[in-house]
Amino acid sequence: MAQPTTLPPVVEGRWLPMTFEEFLAWAPDGVQAEWVAGKGIIHVSNSTRHGRLLDFLIHLLRAYLRLTGLGEVFSSTVLLRLPGRPAGRMPDLFVVRTEHRDRIRAQWCEGPADLVVELLSEESAARDRTEKLPEYETAGVPEYVMVDVREGQRGFEYYRLDERGRYQAVAPDEQGRYHSLVLPGFWLDPNWLWQDPLPDVEDVLLTVAPDAYEAWIMAKLRARRRAASEGE
Repeated sequence: MAQPTTLPPVVEGRWLPMTFEEFLAWAPDGVQAEWVAGKGIIHVSNSTRHGRLLDFLIHLLRAYLRLTGLGEVFSSTVLLRLPGRPAGRMPDLFVVRTEHRDRIRAQWCEGPADLVVELLSEESAARDRTEKLPEYETAGVPEYVMVDVREGQRGFEYYRLDERGRYQAVAPDEQGRYHSLVLPGFWLDPNWLWQDPLPDVEDVLLTVAPDAYEAWIMAKLRARRRAASEGE
C-alpha cells in the first residue's frame, strides 16, 4: 500500500489515530497491522516458535480445504473487518467457507470469518483473550481457537457459538481431539502442536482425512496418466 506523506510514520507497537481508509493506505504490505475504533497499529515481530506453528496450521488447513473444497484459509497479513466495534483485525489465520466467498474484498474480508485461530504471544495474550474474544463473539465468528505459544506454555482453548450467540468452551473427545463443526470431518490433536519438530503435514492429513486424501491423490494420478496417453 502506498504511504501518503500526510499520515504518521510507521512505528511498531503504537496506536495512532486514523480512519479505516487512511489505515489501508498507511499499513505496509506484508506486516501484521490492525485498526480499532479510529486507531491503527503495527504489531511487533513474533518468535520463531510462533512462525513455525503458524506455518504448520496454515498448511494443514489449506491442504484439508483443498481436499474438501470447503473454503479458503487466510494468514496474518489479511484484514478481517468487524463492523460491530468497529475493527479491522488481522487474526493469525482465519477460514472463510466457500458459500461465504462474497465476504472477501480486494483488501480485506468483511466479517465474520467461519473459523479464527490466534496464537498467544507475550504481546498479544491479553488482547486475544479480553478484546478479541468478545469482538469475535459479537461479530458471529462460529469457532475461535487460541493456542498459547509463549515459552513454557501449552495452552489450547476452543470456543464455539451456542444457540444464543455466546461462546462456550468445546471439550475434546475421549482421545483428546477437538472436532470442528464449521469444517466437517476436520479435527485437531493439540499434542501435535507441542512436538519438536512439528509433525509432517501430509502425515497429519493422512490421519485426519485418509479417504479424502487417497481419493484426491488417485484423481491426480488418473488425470496425469490420461494427459500423458493423450499426448502420445
